[in-house]
Amino acid sequence: MSVSKYRLNAIGKVGAALFVLPTPYAAWEYNAALTAFAGRNEFQKRLEDVSGTIAVPDMPETLFVALATLTLIGFVMLLIGREIVTEG
Repeated sequence: MSVSKYRLNAIGKVGAALFVLPTPYAAWEYNAALTAFAGRNEFQKRLEDVSGTIAVPDMPETLFVALATLTLIGFVMLLIGREIVTEG
C-alpha cells in the first residue's frame, strides 16, 4: 500500500512565509504606532477631550495594501508549491 503526502518545495515555503508573516508584522507595526501615540503631549490630549472624539493612530494605506497583497501572493505560491510524494 502506498501513502501519498504533501510536501512543500522552495516556492511553497516562501509562499507559506508570505502568507503568515504579514499579520504579525501588521500587529507589531500597529502596536508601535499605539506606543508612540500614547506619548502625545497634554495639549493634544486636551484638544481630544474638547472635540469629544478619540483619536486613533491608523496604519498607512500603502502599508495595509502591501501586506494584504503579500498575503494573497503567498497563498497562491503556497498552492503552487505543493508536491505530492508517494511513499511505499
